Parts: sequence; structure tokens; C-alpha cells
Amino acid sequence: MKWISKTDAIRRADKYAIRELKVPGILLMEEAARQVALRLQKLCTKEDDILFLCGSGGNGGDGFAAARMMKSAGYQVRVFFAGEKDRLSDDARINYDMLNGYQISVFSIPQASVFNHLAAESEWVVDALFGTGLDREIQGLHEQIITSVNELHRRGVFKVLSIDIPSGIQGDTGNIMGCAIEADETVTFCRYKPGLLLYPGRDHAGHISVVDIGIPESIPPLQEAKDFMLEKQDVAWLLPQRRSRSHKGLYGHLLVAAGSKNMSGAAVLSAASAYKVGTGLVETLVPESIQSVLQNRVPEAISYPYQAQTGEDLGFLPELIEKSSAVMLGPGLSTQPYALNLIKRIVELMPREKPLVMDADALNLLSVDEELQQMIAKRGSNTVLTPHLGEASRLLNLSVKEIMDDPIHAAKELSKQYHSIAVLKDAMTLVCEPGGRMFYNTTGNNGMSTAGSGDVLSGMIGGLLAQGMRMFEAACCGVYLHGAAGDLAKAEKGAYGMTATDILKHIHIEKICDMKEE
Repeated sequence: MKWISKTDAIRRADKYAIRELKVPGILLMEEAARQVALRLQKLCTKEDDILFLCGSGGNGGDGFAAARMMKSAGYQVRVFFAGEKDRLSDDARINYDMLNGYQISVFSIPQASVFNHLAAESEWVVDALFGTGLDREIQGLHEQIITSVNELHRRGVFKVLSIDIPSGIQGDTGNIMGCAIEADETVTFCRYKPGLLLYPGRDHAGHISVVDIGIPESIPPLQEAKDFMLEKQDVAWLLPQRRSRSHKGLYGHLLVAAGSKNMSGAAVLSAASAYKVGTGLVETLVPESIQSVLQNRVPEAISYPYQAQTGEDLGFLPELIEKSSAVMLGPGLSTQPYALNLIKRIVELMPREKPLVMDADALNLLSVDEELQQMIAKRGSNTVLTPHLGEASRLLNLSVKEIMDDPIHAAKELSKQYHSIAVLKDAMTLVCEPGGRMFYNTTGNNGMSTAGSGDVLSGMIGGLLAQGMRMFEAACCGVYLHGAAGDLAKAEKGAYGMTATDILKHIHIEKICDMKEE
């Protein structure tokens, strides 16, 4: 598991180390610079020209110190100081003043006209202009410099390494503050920051290395973190264990209500994906018009047909719900009145503690019906909502742009308003629980932006819940496995040629988690 800390927590961790642990700030800067230099030495040759672009803050101080270390190691180094000397912090000034003694050429703002020439002669540019504390839009000379760096970088003139975060990226949201450096590499300190993982910041960061600079993980500002990422070994540990002597009854019983006349595929994908994560039995509640399609495509699933327009032949519904261990509603269900009545009837019959997943049309209906909203809220946190950006927009009455600009806030609001686990689907999918824990998913790719991909995910989460996983853990693991299956599919099919069926076929848990197959 990898923890994620917001910029304020990292700043407080720095201060705690200095004030309470009595670690001199200059030592923290020295270790940060050493880690940057070590990474650079793995990427560069001694024939490469390296240009350090430094600002007035602590980030610039890290750059000055790293330049000195690279020079001492025999590398060709120059520094362009795009700041003001009288604004340097004490630690940054010490490192700035040392450059002359190490015979490092330093160019500054009055010589800005030579910047493009210096950059064009370089193989690497090290971005130490602004750190995670940036709180204003970049303008003027700094905007010109960043624009020049990006233009030359796109032409392949040099590669870029950013220190802590690409300059211009807001550390907590990943938003661009006017303009931002486009890096190949980012060396960040202590923890991942949200801005390195959320888009568009993630696109600007390139390969990310998280390095230790000597701040203990045990200190209070770092211990309070609730945001995290999972690694494959974490997922393997969380998943339901398979027994040597077993039967289908040990692995859960999922009830899926999905599909409509022209949306039989949604029911097929969600039912099949539940089986692919190990569910013992999947029963499907589908309109009579698509029952034969489902039986042909997923013969393992037991199907219960109903007359969609009347709903009068659902006398078996209480028994279905009673014997199920989890319920999943919504893919392809339609937003017709009968679908809303069906959802309400199911939710009304369900015990509060029984896990429920709501996706697609179930979410669209939830967004417009206050009675259903109250029913879901009363379930506590025993419901998982899986909206994409458009569905989240309707659920929150916010524009898609507002959600994209601050997905963390949107995920928290979804969880808070609906008293549910919220799975906000995006290029960086977030999973949030009412208690505040937030999971950032690192698997998946743009080939998964295809019809039916969400149906596969909802079936996977439902299947894990049916096997007895806890709500939040099932949502996180389902999202991780879904993205990893998409990565396997992309490796075989390519991003342009992927379909949801390809994702389904590549749900191979043992392979994804490097687990030994029996």
C-alpha cells in the first residue's frame, strides 16, 4: 500500500521534523537534492549538458544543491536562476552561494534572452522553478520560460526532470495554474501528492519516483493520511480465499437486475464478470424479451424473466432477494417507470445490511427520484454507487467540468450525500467512503473508454461483495482488478481495438496478482 498526502500535510511534516525532531532544514534540503542527483545519474551520461531551472523557493534550493552534487560527480552543469535573490530562504541562499565556489555557471533573469540558447544546448532540463506550494497562476517571464521549455521538449531537444512536482501543477488537484512543465521524470519527496496522480497533473509528471528524505513515517502529519493506492500484493491479501475442499455455496450468491429490450449486452457483461471474480452463483432478473440472449451468452447464470411493462409476475422477488448475499442493479435497465418501480421494490425488500451496487440506469433514476434517494441514504454505507462523470454530474447537480476540476471533492460529496461508497469513474478512478478514506486507482488505460466497460466493473464489485468482502475493500479491489484486466487486454488487442468483452476475457486474478495457481 502506498500512502498519499496533501501538500499541507507535507509542509507540516517538514515543520514537525525541524521543530520537534530537531532536524536542521538544510539537512532535509541536502537529502532531497541527493535523491534528485542519484536519479539524474541513472538517466544521464557525463557527456550530457544539464540545465537547472531554479526559482526562489525551497524547490529552487533543492535545484541549487542537486546542481552542486552533479558537478562534484563530474557532470556538465549550468544553472538558470529565474527568481530574486532577496526572496531566497536561508537554506536556499546557502546553496545558491555555494554555486560560485563549485565553478557552476549561473545565469539569471536579467539574462533571460539567453535562456532559449542555453536550453537548446542541453540534453536535460531540471525543473526546480515552483514546488507544491504554488497558489497562483503563472504569468509573465515564468510563463514565457515554461512555454519555451515545453516547445523545445516537444521537439525532442531535451528531456525534463521535475523536482517534487512539475512547475505549474497544483499539488492537491492536478490542475494547471496557467501553464505547467511537461516532464519525463518527477522525483517527489516523502509521499505521492494528489496533483501527481489526478489529471491533468498525471500527464505532466511522467515517470514518478517517490524518495525518502529522512522524515519518519511515524510523525503525526503523515499518520493522519486517509488517501492511498493499492499494489497487487495488497489486492491478493484482501481477496476472498479459495478453499481446497469447497462448493459454490461458499463463494456467494449475487442477484443482478439488468438489461432491457435493446440492452441485453449490459446484463451479459455484468453477470459474466461476476463469475470471473469467483462468485459461486449468479442469478439474473431480466425482461422476458432478452432472457434467451442471456442464457445463450452466460449459460452459467440462472435467469428469472419478467414482463417489463407490467411487473405483475414478480412474486418470486422476495425469495430471490432473501437467498442472495448481494444485489447489483442498473446496467442497461432503462429509465422507464417500470425500472424505477422495480428498483424501489428491490431496495424496499432488501435488509439494510445486505450489500447493494447501483450502476448506470439505477444511478440515473436515483438522481431524479427523492424517495429513492432517501431509501438509499437510510441504508447507511451498505451501498456502492459507480457513476461515470456524466452520472455524477446528475447525482450532484454539478457540471462535468466542475467535477473534473476537483474530483476529490466530487467523490466526497457523492459519498456524503448518499451515505454510500462512491466509485467516481474517470481516468483516475477514486473510491471514497463516508468516513473519509479515499482510494486512488493506478491501473487501466484509455482503451477502456468503450461501451460496456462499466457493466463489467459493476459485476466485478457485486461478485466480490457476494463473496463476503467488506464494502469499501470490495469496491477498491474491483476497480483495481478491472483496470488491470484492461491493461492485459490492451497488451494483446491495443487501445484502439479493445472492447468490454476483451476486458471480461482478461479478468485473470491469479495472473494480475502474481498468485500461484492451484
